[in-house]
Amino acid sequence: MIKVGMYPMKSSQFSDEECLRIIKSVGFDFVCLGMRKIADGGLGDILKACEKLSLPVDNIHLTGNGTTDIWEEGQAGEDITARYCREIEFCSSMDIHVGITHVTWGHKPVCPVSETGLSRFERIAECAAKNDFLLALENSVFPGHLYAVMDRLADSPNIGFCFDSGHRNAFAPTEDFLGRFGSRLAATHLQDNNGKSDLHVMPFDGCAPWQENAKSLAATRLGSSRITAEVSGDPLKKMPGLSREEIARVISPMAVAGDEKIVHIYDGAVTFYEDFSYTQKIERLYAAMKRVAGMIEEELKKTNA
Repeated sequence: MIKVGMYPMKSSQFSDEECLRIIKSVGFDFVCLGMRKIADGGLGDILKACEKLSLPVDNIHLTGNGTTDIWEEGQAGEDITARYCREIEFCSSMDIHVGITHVTWGHKPVCPVSETGLSRFERIAECAAKNDFLLALENSVFPGHLYAVMDRLADSPNIGFCFDSGHRNAFAPTEDFLGRFGSRLAATHLQDNNGKSDLHVMPFDGCAPWQENAKSLAATRLGSSRITAEVSGDPLKKMPGLSREEIARVISPMAVAGDEKIVHIYDGAVTFYEDFSYTQKIERLYAAMKRVAGMIEEELKKTNA
């Protein structure tokens, strides 16, 4: 049976430990974490809570801000490279050995693929090797930069791939990331959207091609054993300058676009799951992830028939 995990949604009502307790009680098999500032001790606290609850930690998302600077000459790119190495060393010391990051960050135009950037990622891969760490690079807005790094580091056992279903749906729907990197798949970020914006809503609530995703995941070793949701806990999605009518058109491709129990549209913003309690959100997400897992298992049956 395929195991399902998630990145914990933040809650203003519950502590980290209480959120984790709900996640486990609903049925999730494991969690993945976001990087906290090394100096604030927060990562250690949440790891202790996971241990207390016997809730395994599968991986951690390293800090992504500023990653695009890696491709440009200058100290900023050197600083980002050094930050990644510090975080890899720290996570390894905390007994976390799988991490995720992007090769670019955000939507702004990016410096072309450069030898400077590739050599910096080589240094990051060397740091990962020294620390028994597997770094999974995630598909995002600019596939060309991902391809360049993955190709340069094709022989590195410490560089893998993270498939983000929402990013593919919004930014590169024709790219066959899993077909290209399925053998190196080390993590998944399953989420959904309207085909244009990175909304991070639950699977099946947007317009992502889940049958296609399930078939592609079934062809991978990791996708056949465990999958992870990366859904935002913040219901508010700002769309500045757009009227309610315009936002309604923007989200119209989504499966839940007309469901007033799930979606509330305002001038300049839309919310998803605004009226759901924390437990209700986790239960809905669990049901969606079990549905994805079931679809993958059906594809596996077809393959083995």
